[in-house]
Amino acid sequence: MRFFICTKSITKSSIMPFFPVVPALAGMCALALLTGVDAACRSIPGDADWPSSEHWTALNTTVQGRLIQTVPQASICHTSPFAGFDADACSTLQSTWALTETYEVKPAEFMNAYYQNQSCDPFTDSSKPCELGNYAAYSIDVTGPDDVIAAINFAHEQNVRLVVKSTGHDYVGKSTGKGALSLWMFNLKTAEVIEQYESETYTGPAMKIGSGIIGGEAIAVAAEAGYRVVGGECASVSLAGGYTQGGGHSMLNSAYGMAADNVLEWEVVTAAGEYLVATPENNTDLYWALSGGGGGTYGVVLSMTTKVYPDGPIASAILTFGFNDTTQETNYWEAVELWFQSLPTFVANNNSILLSIANDSFQVIGFTLPDQAASAVDSLLDPFIADLKRLDITYTLTPNVSTTYVNYFNSILGPIPYGPFPPTEVWTSRLIPRSIVANATTNANLIDAFRQTVADGTFSVGCNVISVADAQHPDNSVLPAWRNAIAQCNPTTYWDFQAPLETNLAIKEELVSVYTPLIEEATPDSGVYLNEIDPWYKGDWKQEMYGAGYDRLLSIKQKYDPHQLLYGQFAVGSDEFSIDESGRLCTG
Repeated sequence: MRFFICTKSITKSSIMPFFPVVPALAGMCALALLTGVDAACRSIPGDADWPSSEHWTALNTTVQGRLIQTVPQASICHTSPFAGFDADACSTLQSTWALTETYEVKPAEFMNAYYQNQSCDPFTDSSKPCELGNYAAYSIDVTGPDDVIAAINFAHEQNVRLVVKSTGHDYVGKSTGKGALSLWMFNLKTAEVIEQYESETYTGPAMKIGSGIIGGEAIAVAAEAGYRVVGGECASVSLAGGYTQGGGHSMLNSAYGMAADNVLEWEVVTAAGEYLVATPENNTDLYWALSGGGGGTYGVVLSMTTKVYPDGPIASAILTFGFNDTTQETNYWEAVELWFQSLPTFVANNNSILLSIANDSFQVIGFTLPDQAASAVDSLLDPFIADLKRLDITYTLTPNVSTTYVNYFNSILGPIPYGPFPPTEVWTSRLIPRSIVANATTNANLIDAFRQTVADGTFSVGCNVISVADAQHPDNSVLPAWRNAIAQCNPTTYWDFQAPLETNLAIKEELVSVYTPLIEEATPDSGVYLNEIDPWYKGDWKQEMYGAGYDRLLSIKQKYDPHQLLYGQFAVGSDEFSIDESGRLCTG
């Protein structure tokens, strides 16, 4: 059974097809001094070795006219150097700037406000020039392996940086790079449900997903065929991209393991330009690395094939409690402590929880019980509800049963395909070991760290509560700390586009220098989720993100990317690179 997903059409006003030179850029380059740069650095526009217009024209011919020169979408909000200032269109863009779909359907656009760096921002003064900043200079609208191979060859020959973008979610900037050639994977929109996949290690239903398919689309396709697929809580993330390649947490983890645990095949072009299919039986080292070792590092994934599971009812609950009277604050935090002590019981039997902690309120956004009846919710929560009553804490409990997973997902995290989450999070990550909440003293220390983090209201703490300790999975590179974790928690706030840049940066510094170490101290010998870490993270990233598998991952990186073409901050092998003061990627 094959499904073809249609995405939004891309209008001529959305992107600019390739022209030998965009006039505004020509003017900028004419004013710039051609710079001689160390050969150890990738070239950027204005460098003496930057590819000529003839080189770009030849590449455009090779990829059949699908090379796109970047004009930032917020250029409509600025009078120079790009033509097209439009006050009304700018106002509309401002109103949608915090929506993921604003970035996904356009090449070169990326979501992280820190990397946007106000270089071409719809909220800055219109007289400020729109600059490319950290944008890729060109993108290829990828339709298959030949496009990827052409880009790899061009990047090698012309000494330009190569990046991979599907949706542009990456929080440490992997999906962009100053002056880069970007592989835009978003239009690889094929999803195929395979009723009977057969291999040496698995026989059963599966789904082959193009790397442009986002979670909301995959969930809908699987549901139409009567299945569930492991995907993220953020519906707008590409399943085959950095999400699954970085491990992939989900409301279905406790039932089926990490997203990476479910992968049967990776269709990939390696950074050396070789087209391969990696499975647990063939190209096993590459399969191992791609299944948890981080995206945009070893090759360019065109598709993945993953297990799917028969759909059925989802019992669930939404629970909120908090306080208005400060005399109840002590009781409130005692209730939070009791909740965390109960987590091992709550997530037994394939259950999972999404929750958020603020300084005066606690919300279980989704208590997920796959294939269970409503009575299961009551039996699990009754003891805790009794504690809330004893503590005189006001609460609201809303149980529910959905007939299918897609209906449940839509009810709390919809509407699909994009979902409700903005792309403006400022956050970091910590895996919470099961042993911490099982001990009263260490659990109290953890909750105290959360309490200090949320005290002034700047941050909240969101947690995905799961248990994958017993999940059956092939050998892969998922961080081992996930197997011992009961939760993955994110101290979180949101970028304020109306505030000065310095204000946002000060909040980031507070997060990584004050609250991240505080939570880490309460959770020793654990790790972090590499997909949800702040770029200013100051810990031992190799150990915290990759664990004991780092050296093996590095050897695989060196095998499949011998020329070190693919780079991302905190990616395997990234410590061999640095970014110079002009934004060039340099070795050493």
